[in-house]
Amino acid sequence: MKRLLILILTFSFTISCEELIFLDLETAKERLCIDANIKFNGEINELQVIKLSLTSGFYDQNINWVDDAVVEIIDLNSNTTYTFLHDVNQPGHYFCEFSPNFNINYKLRITHNGEIFESIEEELRPSSPIDNLIQGSETLFQGDEVEIIVSFTDDNSTDNYYIIDFGYNNFIATEDEFYQGNTFTFSYFYDELEPGDYANVTIYGADKTYFNFMSAVIEQTEDNGDPFRTSPSTVRGNIYNNSNSMNYPLGYFNISETFSDSILIN
Repeated sequence: MKRLLILILTFSFTISCEELIFLDLETAKERLCIDANIKFNGEINELQVIKLSLTSGFYDQNINWVDDAVVEIIDLNSNTTYTFLHDVNQPGHYFCEFSPNFNINYKLRITHNGEIFESIEEELRPSSPIDNLIQGSETLFQGDEVEIIVSFTDDNSTDNYYIIDFGYNNFIATEDEFYQGNTFTFSYFYDELEPGDYANVTIYGADKTYFNFMSAVIEQTEDNGDPFRTSPSTVRGNIYNNSNSMNYPLGYFNISETFSDSILIN
């Protein structure tokens, strides 16, 4: 197959440098994609959003949003249900004023097309504040990247996992194995920023399972630039189809304490 593909590409190049070849790829079964990253930054009744879509073909550039689902988070300690309502002005976006608490078990439940999707139990995961955010002067390969130096201090009382969001769908996952209880300082390089722009950095708390999930997704999508779109191979999350196990969803339900900071680029 590889040899045939090389011959086809070579032949097309000799005919025309502008001719495009679209391979007839098999389309996989549509699956529900769930982006349910609940954030807590100390505010009461914070507006949260859960995004639902369906997987699409390789060449499809449009997002196939889901607008007809029932989306709920259940407080398993008090049996309280928080219902997320669909916003008609934002396809696939479901909103609710919801603020999680520590040491409470929560479950996500989504009903769609007569099937019930539920997550495993999750708790609010602690994070650490950003101590310092400064602009550095180093660059990488192209020479025009913007260096941001981030510092935060890890909590020594337990093993911690973090997901760090740099905006522009850029994430890294890190654990405190080598800096537990200490200040961790590192550089991140942007190639999207120019003078006058802001660099926005957010640190999410995570458990080991979510850390492993995001590490796998980031590795697969680092060249594509969006860890919440369909990845080259299936990375299973913590949400299951209770009605039909074969029709499993993609995505993850996570509840994180978050801390954010921003800096103006010079």
